[in-house]
Amino acid sequence: MEGSLIPANTKKSTLILGMFRLFPDVAIAAGGTVLTVALLFIVSGQGTLSMILALLPMFIGAFLVLPMPNYHNMLCCIQSILNFYNGRKKYIWRGWCLRYEYSEQKKQ
Repeated sequence: MEGSLIPANTKKSTLILGMFRLFPDVAIAAGGTVLTVALLFIVSGQGTLSMILALLPMFIGAFLVLPMPNYHNMLCCIQSILNFYNGRKKYIWRGWCLRYEYSEQKKQ
C-alpha cells in the first residue's frame, strides 16, 4: 500500500449529516428539545422568566453540539479541557533532556 493517502474527511461519512454522532450529539440535542417542549407546556402563561428558563435546556443542548474548529463540537472541547485540568499532572518524558546535556557541558 505504498503511496496511498487517506482523505481528511473520511470520518464525516460515518456521522449524521456529516457532523453529528448518534450518541451523545443527537441524544443531547433531542433531549434538550423534548425537555424544552414539555417545560413550555407546563409553564405556559406564567411569565417571562419561567419561559426563558423553559427554553434553557434547548439552548444548552444546541451549544454543546455546536461545531468548533480543531474539535468535533463544544462538548468535545469541554471534555478535553476537563481532562487536561483533572488528568495526571506528572508527565513522563522519555528522550534526551536538555538539562542533562547542559550539566554535562558544565562539568567539562
